[in-house]
Amino acid sequence: MLISKINFQHFIETSLDKVLQLLIATVLFYIFYRLIKLIIKRLFSKYAQTDLADSARVLTMSRLTQSLFQYLSIFLYIYTVLGIFGLPVASLLAGAGIIGVALGFAGRDLMSDVINGFFIIVEHQVNVGDTVNFKNLDITGVVKTIGIRSMTLTSDSGALVFVPNRHITALANLTRQDSQLLLDVPVLDFSMIERQKKRILQVNESYANADFVGVVTRDDKVYLRSKLSGDYAEISLQKSEILSRYYENMD
Repeated sequence: MLISKINFQHFIETSLDKVLQLLIATVLFYIFYRLIKLIIKRLFSKYAQTDLADSARVLTMSRLTQSLFQYLSIFLYIYTVLGIFGLPVASLLAGAGIIGVALGFAGRDLMSDVINGFFIIVEHQVNVGDTVNFKNLDITGVVKTIGIRSMTLTSDSGALVFVPNRHITALANLTRQDSQLLLDVPVLDFSMIERQKKRILQVNESYANADFVGVVTRDDKVYLRSKLSGDYAEISLQKSEILSRYYENMD
């Protein structure tokens, strides 16, 4: 009876000690988490106010850093709690490693998205608002959001497109370079070719970035080709306007 009483008293004392350690660890982790998160926000907020800062990229990097810190804090907190209650952390981690290997194949696409997205953000390959072309996917559009797992853009047709980062293997940022668009006008009647050419030259005179290239053949058809150079978004808008003017007074 005395032994049972002593064991029960020891259990109570040990349990209270563990609970006290848990409370102290929880409070310290909470204070640490809130403090570091506040520091991260203020650092990025301060940098965003500088002239050299890119607000879209700063916001993306701030959220990414906070997310990574949150996951790290959760892992360290769980590790500490397990240690407080005397659980074999090393054995549990070894078991988790085995499970991780088993689930590795299922999660490799996710990891590929995260890794590729991380380098896209860190290397500043693209910003929100840029016009990009995914050459391997044959998709062109304006970037709406940049995430650690995917990128969202509005295509030329107005559709909202979600592209997993693992599929981004050939990205061309059309906003950061001078682009070119070819304007091909089919020659349907060779007796009208000089008249068509004259009309095209007249229209091109109104646009400093439009140049007549010449007569080209494609798929056994003859075209009068012009070339537009400049910012992709700008020349994309000009294209339909210029083509419409080419066909005016052609009848």
